[in-house]
Amino acid sequence: KMRIKGIPVGVIAAHGLGIIFAEAARKATEWIIRCSQEKIPLLFVQSSPGYMVGSESEHMGIGKYGADMVRAVSCAQVPKVQLVIGPDNGAANYGMCGRAYRPHFLFSVMRARTSVMSGRSAAEVLLSIEERKRVSAGRPMNTEEKDAFRRQMVEKYDGEAHPFYCAARLLNDRVLKLYEIRDWLGMAFEVSLLKPIGDPSFGNLRF
Repeated sequence: KMRIKGIPVGVIAAHGLGIIFAEAARKATEWIIRCSQEKIPLLFVQSSPGYMVGSESEHMGIGKYGADMVRAVSCAQVPKVQLVIGPDNGAANYGMCGRAYRPHFLFSVMRARTSVMSGRSAAEVLLSIEERKRVSAGRPMNTEEKDAFRRQMVEKYDGEAHPFYCAARLLNDRVLKLYEIRDWLGMAFEVSLLKPIGDPSFGNLRF
């Protein structure tokens, strides 16, 4: 919890590599619910490429706790502001209050990259699909074709993830310079709080 221009704000922020683990998703869900009950606005500082995958994470409950986090974000009635400062990919975009979850304001910095997946990941996934298609058609890809296809996908996905590309399509409200962040966040929360905050309604969440 912190204050921005004197306004108390609950903060949910990615750290380190930014991957969201099961325990982090659980803590975030509990914090979102608590802030909603106390009618404290939420700031999501997004720098996460996604939720952790793998059998170990599945056994730890990443499916359940990740879904709980997304549900809490969707149901939170307090003002929500997202600030994207790094990778913003896949399901983490939902869990960290991306555009689909209607944040009151969504800001990016120049290092932000918003897409379904990173250019490198997209290139490898799409290349494997293209390879299978070409083999089925009797025209397997050679090394040069694979490299060219990979470069094309990296350029496409990385280019469309750029904050200016997103801003041109109204997917963020402003691309901020670092020294502007505090002033714009203060303005965003001040404007968002002009409307009275309703009572929380999360239904039954079992931790």
